[in-house]
Amino acid sequence: MRWRWLFAAAACSLLAAASLAPLCDRDEPRYAQAVREMRDTGKVLLPTNFGRLRADKPILLYWLQLASTAVCGENELGLRLPSLVALGLWLWATARLAREFVGEERWALLPGMAVAGVFATPDALVSALTAASLLAFVVGARRGQQAPVALGWGLCGLGVLAKGPVTPLFLLPTLAGYCWSDKALWRRLFPPWGVLLALGLVAAWFVPANLESHWELARIALGRHVVRRALEPLEGHGVAGLPGVLLGPPFYLASLAVASFPLAGGVFRFFTEHRKQDPQLFRAVALGLGVPFLVLCLVQTKLPHYMLPALPLVVVAARPSFRASAAAALASTVLALVFLALASQTPYRAAGRAVAALPAPAFAFSMQEPSLRFYAGGKLAVGAVYDPSFCFLLLREGEQGRVPAAERETLQLRQAFSGWNLAKGKREKLLLYAKACERAGTAKPGPGGSVAESGTGLGRIFAAK
Repeated sequence: MRWRWLFAAAACSLLAAASLAPLCDRDEPRYAQAVREMRDTGKVLLPTNFGRLRADKPILLYWLQLASTAVCGENELGLRLPSLVALGLWLWATARLAREFVGEERWALLPGMAVAGVFATPDALVSALTAASLLAFVVGARRGQQAPVALGWGLCGLGVLAKGPVTPLFLLPTLAGYCWSDKALWRRLFPPWGVLLALGLVAAWFVPANLESHWELARIALGRHVVRRALEPLEGHGVAGLPGVLLGPPFYLASLAVASFPLAGGVFRFFTEHRKQDPQLFRAVALGLGVPFLVLCLVQTKLPHYMLPALPLVVVAARPSFRASAAAALASTVLALVFLALASQTPYRAAGRAVAALPAPAFAFSMQEPSLRFYAGGKLAVGAVYDPSFCFLLLREGEQGRVPAAERETLQLRQAFSGWNLAKGKREKLLLYAKACERAGTAKPGPGGSVAESGTGLGRIFAAK
């Protein structure tokens, strides 16, 4: 009974983290901003951030977040609900895969799954679709039915719509190991219409989206986020050249061990003891883990979550005991609560909401955190050069010197916000100022002062009393 309480605690901690933690990873608010702009403009083919095309990832997560925020509201839970639902699918598909391969369900909420499930990013979604697609193929192969195979190819196409080539990278080597030299099995799982079905689902969005963007989407999505990501470290994630390749094996082995805690020992035993017990399963797991591992080691951009879609194969190989599953659930609970505590220490949600509540927009210098800009909404104008027409300023500590000396004398501190920038690993302090604003030609104020719209349309001019 005490173990059931542990699993319930894990579920509650994930729900609490998803609902209460502010958007803090830099990708989360970028997805949120794109969803907001889709709703505001009615244009749902191309995600944008502040009017600029955001071609980092395909469209599926944006559409799911658009639907979930329509139900739950434009809040943290609404934006993270697709990841939570995907986590449930991921867990179920993993347990069913274990039943198909080893004869009994193995439920395991691993720490890597928990992290992906509480972030408004596509990692849980693409991992769930990859696992569900593999399950459909295995069921179709074992039962000799074409309907599950068709479902498998459809889910593969949806996986590409979630995160590009990730699903094929993990799915196809696993299926190759599963089929191996069985030609009949190859024909059953790879009918001529299968790839066409997956490509058709992708093309249904990709073609009209590129026609609307004059193929700018393809140039950025494929050229930058696939080709350049493979050839050089993007945004400082990785080490260039041969050192980066040599860094790959220890980096991804450590990442996989942490994400799959405490199953690393079980996977090692699988590769050393079970090769002759079930050759088909051994080949499927070996290729399903080994080929993506090798490819990701060669890719210059490296991030620890890249191996997350492999976790179902880790569960199948390790065959975790109930005690191991409980330990994984406990680790996931602690991880979710730590994330909630750390995320709550960031200053950006509080600062953004304070700006959003102002009677007029505020000015901030460039390079502001995406979460701050999302929470502030249209009330925060960002620029590289100080704009004197604004009556409110949001400055980082130390940026006051970028404001002209005459203007600094009129600044009055309204509020200060301090906390951790988790992406940079350092503390940051934001200062919200108001200043006395005057404009020549403004009507004489009454006893309490008067307010008029500024010439820029971006703020208000507060006439001096």
